[in-house]
Amino acid sequence: MNEPDRPLFIAAALRGLRLQPMPDGYYGLLERNGDAVELVADGLAFKDVGNRCGAFDTTTLGRTAGRDGLEWPATYEAFLALAHTV
Repeated sequence: MNEPDRPLFIAAALRGLRLQPMPDGYYGLLERNGDAVELVADGLAFKDVGNRCGAFDTTTLGRTAGRDGLEWPATYEAFLALAHTV
């Protein structure tokens, strides 16, 4: 994962979604459904993922998470723990 992509992974994980880089250079969003993982959306650009996570215009992903009552991970270890939940 590239450093600039980390906020997208965090924002998606906070909403119970797994962000997957796709071979075409875009992203896919996946959701766990029991033991299965289902593709929710693909062909998403960085901005598309941000919009799906509630970040529009100048609202950052972190502020959007706080607005929605979600806790942004403060440490890398907290980020890894969050990533293991989706």
